[in-house]
Amino acid sequence: MESKAKILVVDDEKYICSLIEEMLEDERYSIKTTTDPQKALELLESDPQDLIVTDLVMDVVSGTEILKKAKKIRPESVVILMTGKPTIENAVSVLKSGAYDYLIKPFSLENLKATVQRGLEKFRLYQENIHLKETVSLYRISEAMVSTVELEELLNLILKTAVKELEADIASILLWDPKTKKLKPKAYLGMGPDLLKNEFLLGIDPLSDWVLKNAKPKVFNPNQIHILFKNKKVKSLISHPLLAKGRIIGILNLLRKKKLSPFSPGELHSLSILASKAATAIENSRLYENLKEAYLETLTALANAVEARDVYTAGHTERVWYMAESLAKQLGWGEDKIAEVRMGSILHDIGKIGVPDAILNKPVSLTSKEFEIMKMHTVQGTKILEGISFLKPALPYVLYHHERYDGKGYPEGLGGEDIPMEGRLMAVIDTFDAITSERPYRKKRDLETAVDEIKRNSGTQFDPFVAEIFVNAWKSKIFDKRRLVIKEKIKKSKVLV
Repeated sequence: MESKAKILVVDDEKYICSLIEEMLEDERYSIKTTTDPQKALELLESDPQDLIVTDLVMDVVSGTEILKKAKKIRPESVVILMTGKPTIENAVSVLKSGAYDYLIKPFSLENLKATVQRGLEKFRLYQENIHLKETVSLYRISEAMVSTVELEELLNLILKTAVKELEADIASILLWDPKTKKLKPKAYLGMGPDLLKNEFLLGIDPLSDWVLKNAKPKVFNPNQIHILFKNKKVKSLISHPLLAKGRIIGILNLLRKKKLSPFSPGELHSLSILASKAATAIENSRLYENLKEAYLETLTALANAVEARDVYTAGHTERVWYMAESLAKQLGWGEDKIAEVRMGSILHDIGKIGVPDAILNKPVSLTSKEFEIMKMHTVQGTKILEGISFLKPALPYVLYHHERYDGKGYPEGLGGEDIPMEGRLMAVIDTFDAITSERPYRKKRDLETAVDEIKRNSGTQFDPFVAEIFVNAWKSKIFDKRRLVIKEKIKKSKVLV
């Protein structure tokens, strides 16, 4: 059913208000009248109107002030000013201030109806234009959500979109944790420290439970808002469930502090579209994260299988990962980059799965031909991983960890800064652990000797900058030596003669 257009009539003469109400009574309008301009301002704040007909000159509050208030609260509202003393200056001033039109008292029924109908038609077209823009904008944003799989990035995109499109000041997302059976705050925008402690925004308030249990959006009334935010200047609040495949996965909250008008039915419709797309995107992101983890677990198992084949490298992957992560922190790398270090460290020798046991476990030095086969593990490892998009960050660790700063390494013979930093970092760590590990053709050397080897080969085998950072980290006792001890006893193979 089509809702009635809301019209407010303001004039300090009661008979004018009654006359206009009587003139428009046969139309499908919801009309309110008042002779108190101050009361009109209060009414606009609590219940924004579609169209306002107001006298220009009144005591205390003028029609121009009502016009400004109406436009501030609801920019698309239409204001018609009335005056009994028309002048060219008045007409120009009224139109410049944002009024749609003006009526000269006394006016006829036909003139009033025609002006009001034209004003409401403008209001309708403006609303449709806004709705069209919102729909196009939401479509574009939905496309962006589909292409974003990282959960943190996705949640921030949802919040920024909701705040911008729905003119909110504060937004938060709480996701349902099936393990704890509780809502957990996952992302927020525009919140100060005080609001971060608010029970409703933490998902531990009865009203949050209501949204969660009923799986319906809730627009909170002023009394409920006051209870939730006692001394906070929150004007409007809406909480919308996030539903995926018929089950609730979280809640999206939007708060207004600056805009006086509450969330309209049209805005609620837009939010429903956004929430639906957001829930689907969040669910897809979670599935992607699960898939990522499953892939990584599988590849880690493969890496462990490689390590199990090589009786001389027990614990190598774990030690390399630990040292590489510690060194990356010294280089000032961020959390995302640290996560890539872990991935690259775990998988750096994955290509050895294609090296024959006879070469991998040969108890004496390799022949030149055998060494060429061994060298191919960097390329083989890259081939194993390159088809999996989320493992792309691990590729430089896999492919370049045997390159040398002087250009005499493999597989590509790169030198200096042509070697990606990931490869230069891994070269130092991998070599350090190799020196301190037992080999059939040589005894393992102690940790201090390995550090001296890194220093001695700085500028030739190793990037001098990375080598220096490593040595300084060692001197500063950044590495826990207990984690660098070979835990598993090496079983030496018999030397074949």
